[in-house]
Amino acid sequence: TSGSDGDTIFTPQADSTSTNATGTLIQSANTVASAKTKVGGTMLYKDNAGTATLGTDLKIYFSCNNGGAWTEAASYNAITPVYSSGIKMVRLGETTCTSGTGIIYKAVWANQSSGSKETQLHGIGINY
Repeated sequence: TSGSDGDTIFTPQADSTSTNATGTLIQSANTVASAKTKVGGTMLYKDNAGTATLGTDLKIYFSCNNGGAWTEAASYNAITPVYSSGIKMVRLGETTCTSGTGIIYKAVWANQSSGSKETQLHGIGINY
Protein backbone atom coordinates (compact mmCIF):
# COMPACT_ATOMS: atom_id res chain seq x y z
CA THR A 1 0.00 0.00 0.00
CA SER A 2 1.15 3.55 -0.55
CA GLY A 3 1.18 6.13 2.22
CA SER A 4 0.34 9.78 1.71
CA ASP A 5 4.04 10.69 1.80
CA GLY A 6 5.00 8.25 -0.96
CA ASP A 7 6.33 5.48 1.28
CA THR A 8 5.38 1.96 0.31
CA ILE A 9 4.83 -0.47 3.16
CA PHE A 10 4.40 -4.23 2.73
CA THR A 11 4.42 -7.02 5.29
CA PRO A 12 4.60 -10.56 3.88
CA GLN A 13 3.12 -13.45 5.81
CA ALA A 14 5.28 -16.57 5.95
CA ASP A 15 3.87 -19.97 5.02
CA SER A 16 4.67 -22.00 8.11
CA THR A 17 4.03 -25.35 6.39
CA SER A 18 6.98 -25.29 3.97
CA THR A 19 10.69 -24.57 4.17
CA ASN A 20 13.02 -23.59 1.33
CA ALA A 21 16.74 -22.85 1.16
CA THR A 22 16.05 -19.87 -1.11
CA GLY A 23 13.15 -17.59 -1.94
CA THR A 24 12.18 -14.34 -3.66
CA LEU A 25 9.49 -11.78 -2.96
CA ILE A 26 8.72 -9.04 -5.50
CA GLN A 27 6.50 -6.09 -4.68
CA SER A 28 3.51 -5.61 -6.96
CA ALA A 29 3.49 -2.70 -9.41
CA ASN A 30 3.67 0.78 -7.88
CA THR A 31 3.46 3.76 -10.25
CA VAL A 32 4.64 7.22 -9.16
CA ALA A 33 3.87 10.59 -10.76
CA SER A 34 7.35 11.42 -12.10
CA ALA A 35 10.47 9.47 -13.08
CA LYS A 36 12.90 8.66 -10.24
CA THR A 37 16.55 7.55 -10.18
CA LYS A 38 17.14 7.25 -6.41
CA VAL A 39 15.46 5.03 -3.84
CA GLY A 40 16.23 3.92 -0.28
CA GLY A 41 14.27 2.85 2.75
CA THR A 42 14.01 0.89 5.96
CA MET A 43 13.28 -2.77 6.60
CA LEU A 44 12.26 -4.79 9.63
CA TYR A 45 13.55 -8.36 9.90
CA LYS A 46 14.06 -11.08 12.49
CA ASP A 47 16.61 -13.85 12.86
CA ASN A 48 14.10 -16.57 13.75
CA ALA A 49 16.94 -19.12 13.85
CA GLY A 50 20.66 -18.51 13.41
CA THR A 51 22.01 -15.11 12.40
CA ALA A 52 21.58 -13.76 8.88
CA THR A 53 24.27 -11.87 7.03
CA LEU A 54 22.54 -9.03 5.20
CA GLY A 55 23.73 -8.81 1.62
CA THR A 56 24.27 -12.60 1.60
CA ASP A 57 21.42 -14.45 3.34
CA LEU A 58 18.90 -11.67 2.75
CA LYS A 59 19.35 -9.10 -0.03
CA ILE A 60 17.09 -6.20 -0.95
CA TYR A 61 16.99 -4.89 -4.52
CA PHE A 62 15.30 -1.78 -5.89
CA SER A 63 13.95 -1.00 -9.35
CA CYS A 64 12.73 2.36 -10.64
CA ASN A 65 11.41 0.88 -13.90
CA ASN A 66 9.05 -1.86 -12.61
CA GLY A 67 11.69 -4.60 -12.56
CA GLY A 68 13.33 -3.85 -15.90
CA ALA A 69 16.62 -3.40 -14.04
CA TRP A 70 17.39 -4.33 -10.40
CA THR A 71 20.06 -2.77 -8.16
CA GLU A 72 20.96 -4.12 -4.72
CA ALA A 73 20.57 -1.67 -1.84
CA ALA A 74 23.72 0.44 -1.58
CA SER A 75 24.13 -0.44 2.13
CA TYR A 76 22.49 -2.13 5.12
CA ASN A 77 22.90 -0.08 8.31
CA ALA A 78 21.50 -1.34 11.61
CA ILE A 79 19.36 1.04 13.62
CA THR A 80 19.44 0.40 17.37
CA PRO A 81 17.99 -0.66 19.69
CA VAL A 82 16.52 -4.00 18.64
CA TYR A 83 12.84 -4.36 19.54
CA SER A 84 12.12 -6.60 22.54
CA SER A 85 10.56 -9.17 20.18
CA GLY A 86 13.93 -9.55 18.39
CA ILE A 87 12.86 -7.59 15.33
CA LYS A 88 15.70 -5.52 13.91
CA MET A 89 15.46 -2.29 11.92
CA VAL A 90 17.88 -1.61 9.07
CA ARG A 91 18.35 1.51 6.96
CA LEU A 92 18.67 0.64 3.26
CA GLY A 93 21.13 3.13 1.77
CA GLU A 94 20.20 5.49 -1.05
CA THR A 95 20.55 3.50 -4.25
CA THR A 96 20.78 4.77 -7.83
CA CYS A 97 18.52 2.96 -10.26
CA THR A 98 17.56 3.15 -13.94
CA SER A 99 15.11 6.04 -14.37
CA GLY A 100 11.42 5.20 -14.35
CA THR A 101 8.02 5.63 -12.70
CA GLY A 102 7.66 2.05 -11.41
CA ILE A 103 9.33 2.03 -7.96
CA ILE A 104 9.42 -1.51 -6.52
CA TYR A 105 11.63 -3.73 -4.35
CA LYS A 106 12.64 -7.38 -4.35
CA ALA A 107 13.77 -9.45 -1.35
CA VAL A 108 15.96 -12.49 -2.04
CA TRP A 109 16.75 -15.14 0.58
CA ALA A 110 19.64 -17.64 0.39
CA ASN A 111 21.17 -20.24 2.72
CA GLN A 112 17.95 -20.72 4.72
CA SER A 113 17.52 -23.97 6.63
CA SER A 114 14.70 -24.95 8.97
CA GLY A 115 15.85 -24.61 12.57
CA SER A 116 19.39 -23.41 11.82
CA LYS A 117 18.98 -20.24 9.70
CA GLU A 118 15.54 -18.73 9.27
CA THR A 119 15.35 -15.05 8.34
CA GLN A 120 11.93 -13.38 8.47
CA LEU A 121 11.13 -10.15 6.66
CA HIS A 122 8.55 -8.24 8.70
CA GLY A 123 8.22 -5.08 6.61
CA ILE A 124 9.77 -2.58 4.23
CA GLY A 125 9.20 1.14 3.77
CA ILE A 126 10.76 2.70 0.67
CA ASN A 127 11.56 6.36 0.01
CA TYR A 128 12.02 7.96 -3.38
